[in-house]
Amino acid sequence: MAKLLSYYSLCPINDVREFLGLSRDVDTGCVINTLGRNIIQVVKLSNQKLQNSWTSLERLTSKVVYDFRSERYVAVFGNRQVRCWSRDQVDINKVKKLKLFRNILELFTLDNGQVLVLYEDGTCESLESAVDTRNEDRKDPENIFKNPNIDPANESILNATSLTLDSGEIMLAYFVKDQDTSLTLNYALLEKESLKTPNGFHKIKLERIEQKVHLVGQSIVDGSGGPSLITIWSDKRIFSRQLAFDDETHNKSIGNFISILNMINTVQPLSMLGISKDYVALYAGNLNQEGATLFLYNIQFKVVQAKQFFKVYFDNSRFWLSENHILLAFGQTLAVVPFKISKEQLSDMVGTQRSIELGSYVDNESINEDCDFNEGFAFVGNLQSVIDEESEEEESEPEVYKIFKSIETFEKSLQKAYKSNLQVDVLRDESLPDDIIQMRLMANADASIGPLIFSENFEIFASELEKYGFCEMEITDKLLPLMIKANASLDIGRCLKRYNTVSERALVSVLKYALSCKDQPRSQTVIPDLEELLTKHGDCPLPAAKPDEVLPNLDILDCHDLKNNSLNDLLNIALSCEFNRKVMLPLLRKEINLNAVLYLLDHLLFLLTDPVASLGETPTNCTSFDSDDRVVEWATLLIDSHYQHIILSRDAEVRMKIVNWMKVVKQHRDSLSELKDFAPSILRLIERKGGEAEKRVNKWYSVETVQLY
Repeated sequence: MAKLLSYYSLCPINDVREFLGLSRDVDTGCVINTLGRNIIQVVKLSNQKLQNSWTSLERLTSKVVYDFRSERYVAVFGNRQVRCWSRDQVDINKVKKLKLFRNILELFTLDNGQVLVLYEDGTCESLESAVDTRNEDRKDPENIFKNPNIDPANESILNATSLTLDSGEIMLAYFVKDQDTSLTLNYALLEKESLKTPNGFHKIKLERIEQKVHLVGQSIVDGSGGPSLITIWSDKRIFSRQLAFDDETHNKSIGNFISILNMINTVQPLSMLGISKDYVALYAGNLNQEGATLFLYNIQFKVVQAKQFFKVYFDNSRFWLSENHILLAFGQTLAVVPFKISKEQLSDMVGTQRSIELGSYVDNESINEDCDFNEGFAFVGNLQSVIDEESEEEESEPEVYKIFKSIETFEKSLQKAYKSNLQVDVLRDESLPDDIIQMRLMANADASIGPLIFSENFEIFASELEKYGFCEMEITDKLLPLMIKANASLDIGRCLKRYNTVSERALVSVLKYALSCKDQPRSQTVIPDLEELLTKHGDCPLPAAKPDEVLPNLDILDCHDLKNNSLNDLLNIALSCEFNRKVMLPLLRKEINLNAVLYLLDHLLFLLTDPVASLGETPTNCTSFDSDDRVVEWATLLIDSHYQHIILSRDAEVRMKIVNWMKVVKQHRDSLSELKDFAPSILRLIERKGGEAEKRVNKWYSVETVQLY
């Protein structure tokens, strides 16, 4: 999940328009800050300390960059003069200048360490190529202006950016603004060394002729399927267009509509910047025209991930990116906003529960209601493989054509067919007509507690939240407090099973509720001795099977049933959920008291030592879930959260519980030590090597040495 951390001010700036920009430095965590037309600073972002600084007598016309190949800083003066100096250089005014014969617009440091030079006419090349060809330009000045990409007199370049594609190729893209204030995207692939554009630029005009709307924001984002053009218009609609590099025959439209941003004010222009795979940062004014918001938008899942609020909105703001920091210049402030994007929960965080309304699609279909009744219950295909499996006779020929006897048998067979490939529940609502059913596709179906459908009121609320694209964490944060207040233990368990991502605060609330349901104390946990059990019960025969006996369903969730001491189903479901240790630790220390911790330690010890009891996995983590690992993780977390209470406690019961845990840990440690000593023998067996005692003596012949003299 993406998150914006608290921002801080790096340094004051006089004017955003005079601020030339920032670029990455050779040292990790540092940026080159071209603060003004004459001041250059190298600042560390973590502590805002100044590492190096230089002052120029001449005016800079572009931001300063670092050339990783020559290990020098590069600056442009007067649009045509270039200076390169090392870090140890004290006075840059004494450095020799190289004169070029084209006006330089901007310099870029690419991911491979090269410096890209972008000229005012839209052409580009590497810094090495520019230095090598400057003599040719001096001899033939007319050759310079033969192949310009734009007309600098009537057009200007905005928001130039460079991307390194997954294939290793480098792409340059910028927006061109003409006198009619219309924008055109220019993008091209660059050569590997010279960084020139051998095939020219592809161009896409940013316009929507069919409606009276205007463009308020645009950016290039490195998406999962390749670079994409993202545009936001005055009607708050976002369009996405994946960029192609084929011939001019491809479509020149702005792309497809993906979503509407109702939370921003599009009266004034906004700022955009691609910061990561499928992520774009936006700075825009609020709807009430009071203040501004910086938020991260995921173009893959089409949702807002994180927000940061500001008191005042500035329409001339500008963006830069340095590692995991967003640098935002607005007003007279240069703000640094750190951000984090968790790759682990990217698929769980947003939009995964967004439902699809099938009503509009069904209304447009032509349905024939005059079909024969029997044809509606007849199929030809693979459906007969899951039909009436119990009644099939042995060695019977498979039926090609199957007619169902009743609607009930058809629905049962259809349900089996669905479950053979998909985890789907077919529900019938009594308020709907008899011939209408509702199909619900569940990603986390779990048969142990029945269908993962809540009670009527909670299901309506959850469906509305899913419909409007709320992420799983937001849904659970809204649902679980209501379920706890309503004492709906069954719905709480289904909620934890239905959604993967649950916030740590909500999980602690569920733990407190589950602990409050256990009024009777647990029996004293006894650590079983495996050798004693084998000696005592090794010769005992197994009890006879009783097929007619109905066993109690220990998986059914009912946390108020205290008859069975091994149930704790809601508690086990809560303990099975994933969590962040750093976030959970202070919450447990604040919300859970020592008595509850001791009870949980007792329960975890029971789960670890009992040969049958274990935490239950979900279908999404069944391949990676390990009950013992999760139990040990919870035990260490509880001991760490209440370490001082346990140390200062003089209660004999507390000491006994810790001693029991110490014995279990010692048993596991000794077992691991024995397995480690046994590993070489297993390895020799795998490699089919015998021991030294197994060397055989060949008795067919012998060799003797005879002393003749």
